[in-house]
Amino acid sequence: MLPAMSMMKWEEVWRSLDWDRDSYHNVEETLDQRADKYARPPEQDSQNDQDTLKALVFERGQERYAIPAQHVLRGVAEPRITPLPCVPDYYRGVINVRGRIISVLDLRRFWRIPVRGEVETPRLIVVRAGAHELAIQADDVLELARIPLSEIVPPVTAGIGLEHVQGISSDGLVVVDVESLSRDQRLFIHDEL
Repeated sequence: MLPAMSMMKWEEVWRSLDWDRDSYHNVEETLDQRADKYARPPEQDSQNDQDTLKALVFERGQERYAIPAQHVLRGVAEPRITPLPCVPDYYRGVINVRGRIISVLDLRRFWRIPVRGEVETPRLIVVRAGAHELAIQADDVLELARIPLSEIVPPVTAGIGLEHVQGISSDGLVVVDVESLSRDQRLFIHDEL
């Protein structure tokens, strides 16, 4: 039976492991240095943060999209989407996330981009803009990326006429304007059944 932690004599434990006194102190010193290093907050490169957009990158169809990280609340890997009757086709239904009912939006259908082949198990990205929460359908979530702002061009310059797009990156990544999207009146359905 091992002695209680407060009663344990660590010098004896190290000796029983055939470690000499110097090895014990070197390990202790190394562990102290590591603890000190990891206890400090990470160094921030404020210049780098100002020049980049931190965004969650996801795939839907053949396109890649990015949602600014400050709007992302969580991901839902295997959602149970409940379809709703009498709603536009871009509303895929609703999900229950910790007791909150959240609408699921398919951006490709919302933007009237043809959808070919659905994935069996879509992923959802729950976003917040102001007081509104919304789940955006994705085929796959790829990464959390830093996109240089200098590489993002306005959608009109890129020849894209999509609403609610901040811009397009140099590698074709569509950056979604979540704030603008959350104010679109088409997302608010007031019909009575």
